Amino acid sequence: MGDRDAAWLARTRDLGPLDSWEIRGRIALRTADEGWQASLLWLRAKDRHDIDLVGPLGSGHVRLRQDASGAELRDSAQQILRDTSAENLLQRATGWQLPVNGLGYWIRGLPAPGVASVRELDEWGRLRTLRQLGWQVEFLGYERLDSLELPNKLFIKRADAGNRQSLDIAAGNDPTLEFRVVIDRWVPRH
Repeated sequence: MGDRDAAWLARTRDLGPLDSWEIRGRIALRTADEGWQASLLWLRAKDRHDIDLVGPLGSGHVRLRQDASGAELRDSAQQILRDTSAENLLQRATGWQLPVNGLGYWIRGLPAPGVASVRELDEWGRLRTLRQLGWQVEFLGYERLDSLELPNKLFIKRADAGNRQSLDIAAGNDPTLEFRVVIDRWVPRH
């Protein structure tokens, strides 16, 4: 086993148990027809996720909450939608299929477990690219927090968008959907 593979195994061992955090940053989402950006606050405590998205200049506050009982979306008009998962809820509310479950792993620099993936590591044994769940994730930057190195910039787009375009459009999904996540502050919680 090479140094890169040994570093990867150590990373997965160290980051796998990380299931509570506070992330502050920004997210930008783009489709063929529109773009959208917001500030991001993601509080996770084990199986509970609270994700707040606030549009430019404080406009359009949305809160997405998911726990063992399901998911809830509250918009700026205080309307509430509920569903069994955040992915189902966002599909219903926006028409977009977003990889919320995968994102909980990718944000740590890990592939989601139990799901096929293709990964490319950098020379330090960190993910450089990951193809999983129909998405391609590019890890554009990392930051060191104590003994952990965590991603601070991700670019996520549909994998094979050109090959899937006609099928996705027929299903109501935009094949050009892509988004960037920039993390300004990562606070792992124990």
